[in-house]
Amino acid sequence: MSLKGAVVGCGHMGALHARKLLAHPGVILVGVVDPAGVPEDLPELARLPTDLDFAVVAVPTARHVAISLPLAQAGLPLLMEKPVAASVQEGQALAQNAAISVNHIERWNPTLAALPAGFRPRYLRAERLSPWGARGTDVDVVLDLMIHDLDLVLHLTGEPVHDVRAVGVPVRTRGVDIAEVWLETAGGAVATLTASRVSRKPVRQLRAVGTDGYFSLDLRGRTAARVNYQDDELAAQPVPVPPGDALEAVHRDFLAAVRGERSYPVPVGEALAVVALAERVTAQAQGRSWA
Repeated sequence: MSLKGAVVGCGHMGALHARKLLAHPGVILVGVVDPAGVPEDLPELARLPTDLDFAVVAVPTARHVAISLPLAQAGLPLLMEKPVAASVQEGQALAQNAAISVNHIERWNPTLAALPAGFRPRYLRAERLSPWGARGTDVDVVLDLMIHDLDLVLHLTGEPVHDVRAVGVPVRTRGVDIAEVWLETAGGAVATLTASRVSRKPVRQLRAVGTDGYFSLDLRGRTAARVNYQDDELAAQPVPVPPGDALEAVHRDFLAAVRGERSYPVPVGEALAVVALAERVTAQAQGRSWA
């Protein structure tokens, strides 16, 4: 069964979605807005057919709801880039639309496969750093970068966060460009997160600590190691990371949901919970800014 879709958006992520979908068997991509890096003969959004099976929304965050709401209300399944909306209040307009999945892509990072099934960390330490760039600066670093790790905290612990402490620094924008955050979940798990978009080099590190040992994961380099507390040497043992492309895996699961073979992977309710947590972090960070 072939599915007919369109990518609505521009820039880096829109082009990446388009390239991956063009190569996906069983997908007919019939429209891309500003198709950088993809065939130029694809029609513009205004001339798209009305019989689409799905659309990908990869516009700037501030336009997510305005673009997505009429498409969702028309019954079109959507894969939306993260965050689902710039605020919880704005995102509530999408809350009743069940055929939406939000691209919290780190859930599909092959490196996370190093964690045992059902692993529930008691402590998480995440460091997510990027050099300065224009992409994503319509929102602060919490919604731009830290949003990935906030989602992983909720996803991996399976618990809501009840305590948030944060500090933030504006560097290149009026918002927070560097943030340090301490979180505690309702069940007592703790997470400390660092995000910066003014770093000298990109870093995507995650340490997940359990009762018997801990895992060190390089989410960017796709390497993993485990330290067992029963090992007197506390030696780090490499853990195999399976091959795979995270965005291709996102597309696979989303398209399976479009075909009715599974539920939508990251529904709006889950995505809004991450935005709500991000709002709490930003409020704390702005209240205790070093500027």
